[in-house]
Amino acid sequence: MIKSMTGFGAAGGEILGCRARFEIKTLNNRYREYLFRTPHVMGALEEPLKKLIGSQIHRGRIEIWLQLEPSRGQAALVNAEAAKSLLEELRALSSEIGLPGEVKLTHLLRLDRFYANQDPATLHGCDPAAAWDDLRLLASEALDQLVKMRSTEGESLHKDIWGRLDTLAADLNELKTAAANIPAAATKRYQARLEELAGTIIEPGRLAQEAAILAEKMDITEEITRFSTHVQSFRGLMGSGEPVGRRIEFLLQELVREANTMGSKSQSLPITDTVLRFKSELEKIREQVLNIE
Repeated sequence: MIKSMTGFGAAGGEILGCRARFEIKTLNNRYREYLFRTPHVMGALEEPLKKLIGSQIHRGRIEIWLQLEPSRGQAALVNAEAAKSLLEELRALSSEIGLPGEVKLTHLLRLDRFYANQDPATLHGCDPAAAWDDLRLLASEALDQLVKMRSTEGESLHKDIWGRLDTLAADLNELKTAAANIPAAATKRYQARLEELAGTIIEPGRLAQEAAILAEKMDITEEITRFSTHVQSFRGLMGSGEPVGRRIEFLLQELVREANTMGSKSQSLPITDTVLRFKSELEKIREQVLNIE
C-alpha cells in the first residue's frame, strides 16, 4: 500500500532527568531531506537519528524538533538576573493596568525566563551519547505515530487514485470501440468529400488507397495499447508496498503523453471528448501523486 509523504508525530518524556519533547514532521519533497532543530549539544546524535528515521521514511522533507527543559525543582537552574527583571516588569504591568495584589514567586515560577537559559545537558555535565537511549525511545514513539499517519493518508490516496484509474479504464474501453470505427468512417467521409469536389464517382481502388492513408494517420491503436499497459503498471506499483512515488510520477507523464498524442490524431468528436476526460482525470491524479512517498 502506498504511503503519504505528510505526517506528524510527537512524544514527551525525560532525557537524563530533563523534561523533553520530541516532534517529527514530514512534508512533500522530491528526495529525503532532514532539518534538525535540536540543542547544539545534541548535534552528535543527529546521525543516529537519521538512521533510525531513515529506516522507515524514504522520501520527503523531515523536520525534527527536540526541546529540553530543566526540571523546575532544581534551584540551581534559576536565572537570578532574569527573575529580577521579570519581577520589575510584572510589578510595572500590574500598576499600569490596576491589578490588585502583589507579584508573588508563584507567578515567576510559571515563566520560562525565570530559569537559566542554558542547555540542560550541559548543566548536567553529561556526554550527549549517554542521552541516546532516552532519546531513541522518544524518537521511536514519535516515529510510530508519524508512520501510522502517513499510512492512513496513504490509504485515502490509494482509494481516490484507484477510483480514477477505474474511470480511465472504463473510458478506454469506449475509446477502443470508437477507434475501431475510424477506417470505415474515414473512407466514407473521404469519399463524400471527393465526390463533392469532383462531382463524379471516384474509382474504388483509388478511394480505398487514399482512405487507408488517412485512416493510418488517424489510427490510435498503439497509443491505446500503451495507455492500457501504463494503467496496469500504475496499479501494480500502488500495491507493491515499496516507496514508488517517483516511478508513479514517471508513469503518469507517459499517460499524459499518450493522451496528448491521441488528442492530436483525433478528428472524431467522441474520441476528443474521451481524451479530454482522460486529461482531466490525469490532472487530478497528478495532484495526489505529488504526495506519494
